[in-house]
Amino acid sequence: MKINKSFILIIALILVIIYLAYSVVDKSITLSYSNQGCESARADIDNVISLIEREWRGMDMEQIAYKLKNSSINKKAVNSQIKMENDLIWYGDVRFIFSSDRLVKVEY
Repeated sequence: MKINKSFILIIALILVIIYLAYSVVDKSITLSYSNQGCESARADIDNVISLIEREWRGMDMEQIAYKLKNSSINKKAVNSQIKMENDLIWYGDVRFIFSSDRLVKVEY
């Protein structure tokens, strides 16, 4: 029984199409889970920032800097994470915004 070259090419093409379709579906599912995880993490960050803002509002810059330095898990790296400017304290990417030397807002 002789197998035609075109038959082999058609089978190979069908297998490639099936693999590519599977790959697209798999990547789409992975991306969906990844987006869901990012949204959940963002909601958690927003909740923690809201909690800190509510609990620490009205404290002065020195109190906030002290709390950030002492509550950090990695005490060695904390000094490089805290940057104090005129009316701001940067803790990584989080901004503690002050007005009249009192905390008024926390932003991420």
